[in-house]
Amino acid sequence: MSKQVSITRFSNDHSSIADAIGKINGFAKLHAGDRVLLKPNLVMWDRIYPFPKYGVLTTSVVMEGVVRALKEYGCTRIAIGEGAIVDKGLGSDTRAAFAGLGYHKLRDRYGVELVDFNDGPFVQTDFGGYSLDVAAHVLETDFLINLPVLKTHSNTKVSLGFKNLKGCLNVKSKMFCHHTELPLEGFVCALGERIKPALTLIDGIYALEKGPVVNGRAYRTDVLIASTDMFAADVAGARVLGFAPEDIAYLQQYAARYNRSFDDMEVIGEQIKDVAHSLEWDWAWLEDNSGPEAFIRQGIKGIHFPKYDNTICSGCSYLNNYLLIALMGAYAKAPFADMEFLGGKASRSKGGFAKTFLFGKCAIHANHNNPHISEAVPIKGCPPDIPRILETLTSQGIPADDRAYAAYRAALAKRYENREEYVEEHFSVMR
Repeated sequence: MSKQVSITRFSNDHSSIADAIGKINGFAKLHAGDRVLLKPNLVMWDRIYPFPKYGVLTTSVVMEGVVRALKEYGCTRIAIGEGAIVDKGLGSDTRAAFAGLGYHKLRDRYGVELVDFNDGPFVQTDFGGYSLDVAAHVLETDFLINLPVLKTHSNTKVSLGFKNLKGCLNVKSKMFCHHTELPLEGFVCALGERIKPALTLIDGIYALEKGPVVNGRAYRTDVLIASTDMFAADVAGARVLGFAPEDIAYLQQYAARYNRSFDDMEVIGEQIKDVAHSLEWDWAWLEDNSGPEAFIRQGIKGIHFPKYDNTICSGCSYLNNYLLIALMGAYAKAPFADMEFLGGKASRSKGGFAKTFLFGKCAIHANHNNPHISEAVPIKGCPPDIPRILETLTSQGIPADDRAYAAYRAALAKRYENREEYVEEHFSVMR
């Protein structure tokens, strides 16, 4: 029997959210007395450098719409759980995200419990060949609702239902997923095998290009994708983003293991071709991997900044972008002093540079006693915070400060239409 997937246009009110769920009878296996857990995507927060979170985080209007639908169904035991990146320098943690997105209103208005997975407890769970620590709340709930965002991803091409489950792990297990020998896509597939949401609702009010966090570009798409089958939801989501599902490694692996067809689904509501937006997933780097193409446009020389790989985790990925912008802002029309910058577990210097900057704990560890390095300059932290990044650069004679990043943020904010209206409607819970 074909798996049903509903595609619904968001119409600026809660009715379209309830409609998306109702089309596929998403609560058919739900009992009013069940413990219900909602898992949004709140990958990180940023109190130090506020950014438009369009397409990055699950919108609060979707969260309230689902909560209201559950309350109308008779449910009283509803919780929202997430484990956001913890970074003191950025002011990022789960509670900060809850507060910034107005979740206290959901708690006060509907009696919803707010759960920070980072507080534990966790259950060591066998994934076949390795184990990961999964939040106990996820494993013990009666009805798990997965609420990812419609976005592309610089490592996995798309970040949808399967990828959103990574937020159910503790910090150590999340880092383990960025392994030097095991591909990230394999972990993403395994998460979908072990954790089975009863309902997946993909929030596509905005779609993010070149995610997973704020570095990408968001587009207003007003699409909601729902299914009781997470694989079918992700297949539909990938196609809406312009990707053939067979080109998404974790979907291909899952289909092969469980003999699933990419065409074995019934689309209800809008058709994929009518809502699809072909978005890019990765940033362009120079052919010699010496840095982004922006180096050529700005005439930057004397620096080797190879592209990130799957071993760099989300926290370091975000701060690594800050480092890159700080360096570009510090460029003074003269070549840098023959330096390279490495990050991630797999980074190994082959030498040939006057100075090798090692970004973060993993890169420092990977290059410990590397005989090819002339002078190692560690940028310490897991991930390094912004003050440490700036302090290290300036100590090496690189005039870096926050002005370049502030200009980048300002330019980013201008990309979005109706910014004030959007913040009011979708990042504050509706009145």
